[in-house]
Amino acid sequence: MIVFGGTWFVGRAVVAALVADGHTPLVVHRGHAEPTGLADAEHLHAERRSWPAHRDAFAAFEADAAIDVSAENGAGARAALDALPAGIRLVALSSIDVYRAYEGMLARRYTDAVPLTERSALRTARHVEGPHWENLELEEQYLAAGATVLRLGAVYGEHDYQRRFEPVLRRVRAGRAQLPVGAGNFLFSRVYVGDVAQAVLAALASEHARGECFNIVEAQTAPMGLFYEQVVAAADADLAPVRVGDEVLPADLRAGGFVGQHVLASAQKAREVLGWRDTDPHSALRRSVQWHVEHPPQNWDTDFSADDAALRTA
Repeated sequence: MIVFGGTWFVGRAVVAALVADGHTPLVVHRGHAEPTGLADAEHLHAERRSWPAHRDAFAAFEADAAIDVSAENGAGARAALDALPAGIRLVALSSIDVYRAYEGMLARRYTDAVPLTERSALRTARHVEGPHWENLELEEQYLAAGATVLRLGAVYGEHDYQRRFEPVLRRVRAGRAQLPVGAGNFLFSRVYVGDVAQAVLAALASEHARGECFNIVEAQTAPMGLFYEQVVAAADADLAPVRVGDEVLPADLRAGGFVGQHVLASAQKAREVLGWRDTDPHSALRRSVQWHVEHPPQNWDTDFSADDAALRTA
């Protein structure tokens, strides 16, 4: 197996799952950093744009499949495809941000019924997260090459460099007693990083997955307000939610306000075609939160003046 981008978060989980399943991965990445604790695998260090120049090295590895964890856009996908031998099995990771509902959420418009399926409308706007990122582009490249595309929900778990729990955990760490929350109704599908790795294995094993897209998300999704409470409970903390107006929420808690268009997806197709199942979300969340409690960021925000101002309005 060749894994493009296999050292950070999702990639390291995918490589670990491949090794545990008896595969021999070649991990291809820039080589800027190699965190400790990675699964044992051969590495090739090269910038993505130079990968086609390493075509002979990729062919010599005689891999039967390639997994692209970090294509980022169409050019990134093309660089990987141009480097690989013809006919190799392909799996590419994308996101449920390709759906029109995500565009609607950003624009504060109602656009789609949920849950979203693989047949739901896709975005018409491009580069909504900036000029470098576009999952629609990478999907176009990979689907044309017969790849299996896995559309991920918001991925959480150990080694998450985005620190998705940090809005809650920094307040736990500081010993805060109250957490300002707004309407807390927002639904955005999530998925545990270990379950993403298992979805990759399932896609590689299925003869019915080529050229298909699959949503990879948990079967149930807590609205944001409840999710905050679940993170607090998983941290064994005492941080009481206090209802405040959405307009006074601190910047890092604004996802806990009212959001009209939900981005809630269904993984029914992945369950039926791939036989994939998410693990118990309560156990996955607790493992993930405990890891982040034990591995706090070095420089974290200790300014809670916005919290105090919001709580005075309660």
